[in-house]
Parts: sequence; C-alpha cells; structure tokens
Amino acid sequence: MDLQAIARGQTTYPISTVQQNRALVQCLQLSLNKMGFSAGSADGIWGSQTSTAYRSFADYYGFRADELSPKAAYFIVSSVGVQVPTPTPTPTPAPPRPAPAPAPPRPAPTPTPVPQAGNIFSEGLRFSLRWEGGYVNNPADYGGETNKGVTTATYQSYRRRKGLSPQSVRHITDAEVHEIYRDMYWKPAQCELMVRPLAIVHLDTAINFGVGGATEFLQETLGIGVDGSFGPVTRNALSRANTAATARRYCQARIDYRYKRVSQDPSQRVFLQGWLNRDNDLLRYISNMT
Repeated sequence: MDLQAIARGQTTYPISTVQQNRALVQCLQLSLNKMGFSAGSADGIWGSQTSTAYRSFADYYGFRADELSPKAAYFIVSSVGVQVPTPTPTPTPAPPRPAPAPAPPRPAPTPTPVPQAGNIFSEGLRFSLRWEGGYVNNPADYGGETNKGVTTATYQSYRRRKGLSPQSVRHITDAEVHEIYRDMYWKPAQCELMVRPLAIVHLDTAINFGVGGATEFLQETLGIGVDGSFGPVTRNALSRANTAATARRYCQARIDYRYKRVSQDPSQRVFLQGWLNRDNDLLRYISNMT
C-alpha cells in the first residue's frame, strides 16, 4: 500500500491503518511538509506532530481527518508529485530526500490585494481582468481575437442581442465588458449562490472555459456526475459543500487540467506558464480571504 496506489484505487483507509505503514507515513510526512503543514522529521512514525499536520491539511482542503481517501491521496500526489521514499538499511534512517515536484510554483505577478467588503461580482471581475489584459490576437490561441477576455464571437452575440451593429472586439467599452461578464457569465454560472471565494473562482473559470466548462469543473470538484448542466443535483451538492475548501480544491483541479491539456496538445505549451501563474495567483488570492 503506497500513496500512488491509494490515489489510483477506490479504497479509503482509516488513519489507524495508515499509521502501521512506515513507508506510507514517511511519504505523507514529506508531502505535508512540502505543502506547508509541518509534520516534522520524515521518520515514518505517526506522532503528535504528524497527526496535527494531517488534521490541518484535511480541515484546510475539506477532507476527513480520520481517513486517507483516494481523493485526498490524489490531491496530495498531484500537488507535490510525491514518490515512495526508499527505506535505508540503518536502524535510525535519515529523512529521505524530498522528491521533486513535477511543476513547482512559478513566480507570478504581485497578488491583487483582497478587499474586506464590497460587491463580490465586481471583486471577481477585477481579479479576472487583471489577468485578461487588453487586445490579443494570437494565432496559436484557439479563442481567437479577444479584448479584456471577451472573444469576438461573444462580443458579436452580445451586440446582436442589444440590436447593435457588429464591430471588432478591439473597440469594446468598459461598460460593455462589465455587462457581458455579469449577464453572460456571472448570472448563468449561478455564482450568486456561492460563498465569496468559490464565487470568484467559478466566475474566473467561466471566463476561461465558458459557463458549461466552469460547471464541469465545479461538478468534478463536488464529486458528482459531470455534464455541464447546473441542475438540481449540482445545486444539492453545492449546498452541502459551499465552502472555501471547495474553492481551493477547484483551483487545484484547474492546475491539473492545464498539464493534461498540454500533454494532449503540445502546441498549447506556450501558454502553460501563464495559465499556471493565473491559477496559482487565484489560489493565493482566495486563501488569503478572512
């Protein structure tokens, strides 16, 4: 039994069982230390410091503290790229050298200060627009011509509904940007049902992936069937997990997807660092909320 095998399987192990596996405990200690939850020396002994670190990890990310589930194991593996430590033959082994993560966090622009009050939609939109930038028309970007994150197709659809003649998204106004994101992203994505950190993550994802894509990310994070439709099942699942911990797991799901997308389509690698910078900044942003 090792962390990778648990992540790939379907069996949930009680912590009392995990404690008996010294190599697994070592692996968890290394991983928790990398994630910022101090488990002490990676000696394979489940002491009070390791217990406190695991409980803090579980509480922070919304897992159960009395068990190690496949979802929790997968989250740890995908976060730090942990490998099974190699046991040493000495009676008192030295802590194993931490395994390198597959993609260590990269520097991002200075995180946006978190307001303590105000309109959540406006706050979320400020965060997203900080990353969307201005007019872009990169031939390698499947989104095509965009300005402040609004594609030509979205802009023309908006203008048709308003009875306006088509024009290049290069000429979009700030008022139009605000109305498009409110009426075509925030409201259809049901962001108003969510607590502040989750609403901001969901809005930014809808802007990145479309409303249906954001709903799929949310459903995956909630552990329900993924169909991109925000129906009664999704509402019920959200009502049980409408928390900051869900928002943090949602961010990690985005990070995991970025790597998967690049592995499937190497032409998109040119965008990977920018995507990761944005996802990591979003995770930091919501994690600093009080």
